[in-house]
Amino acid sequence: MTDYNLPEWFWDPETMDEDRHIWFTQQRCWRQAMRQDTAYARGVRKQLERRRRRLQARSETVDVTDYC
Repeated sequence: MTDYNLPEWFWDPETMDEDRHIWFTQQRCWRQAMRQDTAYARGVRKQLERRRRRLQARSETVDVTDYC
């Protein structure tokens, strides 16, 4: 088994091995970038933090409809 969240199309018989290889390569690169604290990783973490804060905002006090 793997700890990757495989997309639905991954096991489709029409999916070519090359497509699977490209997907795995992209996932490995993404994980490596996140582990190495690259500028990309910092940007992703910042986006996740902003989303978390928006979700925690109370709708009665803050109008977040323009930001979601």
